[in-house]
Amino acid sequence: MEFVAKLLLVFFLVMGLVETCRLLLFWLLRPEKAAPTVQVVPLSGHVENAEYLLRGIAEKMRWEKPDGRLVCVDGGMDWETREICLHLQREIPFLEFCRAEELGEWLFSKRETDWDEVNEGEDGDGN
Repeated sequence: MEFVAKLLLVFFLVMGLVETCRLLLFWLLRPEKAAPTVQVVPLSGHVENAEYLLRGIAEKMRWEKPDGRLVCVDGGMDWETREICLHLQREIPFLEFCRAEELGEWLFSKRETDWDEVNEGEDGDGN
């Protein structure tokens, strides 16, 4: 029994050291001002776990990319799935909803605004 306890202790010690090294490496390699990220989730037909899927991605983004956006793309989803997405859009501030035909226009209109904000942060005057 003591051997198992020591083995578990060593396992958790190694996992803790690996996680600490990973966090330190991410911190050292972070850009001064990163461009915001966009997570695109295309949904079509009836998606039984749409709410679970979008909430899970949103929570992960809150931890990893707090300035990011989550885009739910309607690729021909049914009315129930669409209603779930629209309901979640009201709850999650960085969740946006668009149709597949509008995605390119949406990405490039948001991208220009986001890059303007990134460029302004470099030297204060946008140059």
